Order: sequence, then C-alpha cells, then structure tokens
Amino acid sequence: MTPGWGGPVWGEPSPAMGAPVPVRAIAGAAAANYRADGGRSADFVVLASSVAGTAHRLGGGRCEDAYAWVKPRPGRLGLIIADGVSTAGRGGDGADLAVAAAARYLSEREDWGVAECRGAVERASDYLRAAARASGPASAAELSTTLVVALVTTRTDGAVAVMARVGDNTGFVLDGGVWREIFVPPGSDDLHHVVTDVLPLPGPGESELSTVETASVELPHGAALVLVTDGIANPLRDGPTTVAPALAEILRGGPTGDLSPLGLMAAADFSRRGCQDDRTIVVAWALPPA
Repeated sequence: MTPGWGGPVWGEPSPAMGAPVPVRAIAGAAAANYRADGGRSADFVVLASSVAGTAHRLGGGRCEDAYAWVKPRPGRLGLIIADGVSTAGRGGDGADLAVAAAARYLSEREDWGVAECRGAVERASDYLRAAARASGPASAAELSTTLVVALVTTRTDGAVAVMARVGDNTGFVLDGGVWREIFVPPGSDDLHHVVTDVLPLPGPGESELSTVETASVELPHGAALVLVTDGIANPLRDGPTTVAPALAEILRGGPTGDLSPLGLMAAADFSRRGCQDDRTIVVAWALPPA
C-alpha cells in the first residue's frame, strides 16, 4: 500500500497528496473523511461522494461537506449539498444539520418547484438558528454553511431542474462532454468566472433569505446534473484541459453502470497542486422511459 494517494493526477500534482494521512484522534462513521453512495431506479441514476481535502486530512480534521438526496415519488428527485464554512468553528456540523433539515422538508412536499427549493433553504436556515439558540448566543456563526438544492422532474424528453442556493456551491450540466455552469453571472464564461459574494446560512432573520439565488435548467436524456462544492468547482473552472475533460470522461459511465460510487469517490480525490479543500459531488441522470 502506497502512503498518501496514488490516484488520478489532473494537472500539476499536489505534493501534499503524497503524504501519509495521519490517524485522527477521534473518528467515526458520521464524520467519515471518505463517503460514497448511489442508486438506480426506473427514472434516475444517482451517484454521490465526499472526500476531505488535504488541508483537513493532514491537519487531523474532518470533511466539512455534506450531501443528501430525496426521491419522494416516481419522476421526482431532490439533490442537496452543503459546505461548512471553514473558519466557522463548527461548519461541518452546520452542513450536516442543514442538509438533514432540507431533506426532511422536501420529503414532505406535495409540489415540486422553485418555491419548494427556496423553502428547503429557509427550513435549513431556521433549523440552524434553532440549533444555535440551544447551544448559546455565539453558535449561529459557528454553524455557518453554504447550501444548494436542486429539484428534478422527469419529462418525456428528459427532465427539468429548478435550483436554489446560498453561498458558492454550484451546479453544472454535463452534456456530450461539455460543461455548462448553471449559476453564471451575465456575460461570464462558464468555466472562467469567480464567485465573490458568499453569504452562508443561517440567514438574516426568521424565514427571510433575500440572498437566495434561483435558476432552472433543461436536462435532455444523457445529460448529467452535477452539484459540487467549491473544492471541485474551482478546479473545474481553472482546469478546462485537465480536470474538466478527465471528470467528464469518468462520468460517462454513470448511466451505463460502469461508474460506481467508489469510482466517483476515487475520481473526486484527484491530485492537483493548490487544490486542498473538501470535495463533494452529487450527480444525477434522468433515464429514458423503458
């Protein structure tokens, strides 16, 4: 067994990825630094993974990203990712709480659209504020996290997704090997813009989140909806000839069953100089009717 990581190198390798990962003083399944899951139904394929970045692994920390999906009925799928703010103190806990609250909210919805996307973000924010009140007045800032929610609905020609986010998590459509970012400022190049306005949860007041961004996107059959934290989004943007094509090639195996959750996790743990943040990726494909 080779110390450190011996997986894909996309661009100039990261020296930190070759160092042995130290044993953490306390570790458990709930805060695992390597997570992978997935599944297939008659209408969707879903794959998800999170890996701790080298900054957390070598420092003895935990992965502060979280993800979930919700499939309340045929033809509907909800995807959620969160990235705990690294300077918050308990950002990883905040990400876990936010994702769980949003998933519970979505599992109870009858409708499935922009209002429910925003509602999931607001429910997560409300839950974080309640958790903070239970822990003390200084806890709200300690639980800060970003969040993105996507609700997918199948149609005869593919699917449509509506999305809402707070912070710099983002989403891409991958179609025919071409990446298209969904939350892109007007006039910006999909893979060459920088997100500067990061306003994490909890929001400013009870069910009052004026900073929520929303978007919608068409997903033809064969196209992937890819939600990522900035640990993957930033390398995608600055690696149009390295990270972007390599990850696109790996994701081709999702609908065919050639890519497993463990394979996606291994890909997310790529080596690239300067990329030390936690990485989460959740991918969904709408399947054509049988």
